[in-house]
Amino acid sequence: MQLEEIKKNCKIITNEEKQGEELYFEQKPQYDIIKELKSNGYRWHNVKKCWYKKLNYKATKKEQKNYLGVKVGDIFHFSWGYEQTNANYFQVVALKGTKQVVIKEIAYEIAETTGLDSYKVRPVKNSFLKNSHFIVDNEKGAVKKINGLQNGTIYINIDSFGFCSLWNGQDDLMTCYY
Repeated sequence: MQLEEIKKNCKIITNEEKQGEELYFEQKPQYDIIKELKSNGYRWHNVKKCWYKKLNYKATKKEQKNYLGVKVGDIFHFSWGYEQTNANYFQVVALKGTKQVVIKEIAYEIAETTGLDSYKVRPVKNSFLKNSHFIVDNEKGAVKKINGLQNGTIYINIDSFGFCSLWNGQDDLMTCYY
């Protein structure tokens, strides 16, 4: 009996957390079915009472996204200041579960001078800063919860007085008087 036929006669659950597939049968499968399952890499899980197999996610691992669609490499922008407008950028370096990410602060470059002490800036991907005002150890990064609003805004609380939103890909205004 082929694996495709066997799968028609059981309940199949994809376990995203364990990156595997679980097959549940109503009763113990016959010997030839068990032999076919084993030859296809399935193993018996004595606690869950199912046959399971790890799935190969290696090819898609870089494109994994969390529940709001955030993925490794995405950039968040933080604009803040009272007398001036500061711009800081943070890059997602890892996903942590479905609702958290690990971020590191990255450098920015001046795209255009728009006036006296006024600039348009953009992030420099993978140009991680040694020190960050917002992240205690920028070499390790910081774990942050990803939040989303009903209007589609995706953001991270960066500190007690501000949040950064997913960067829209356009240059940002920055003013600097000091």
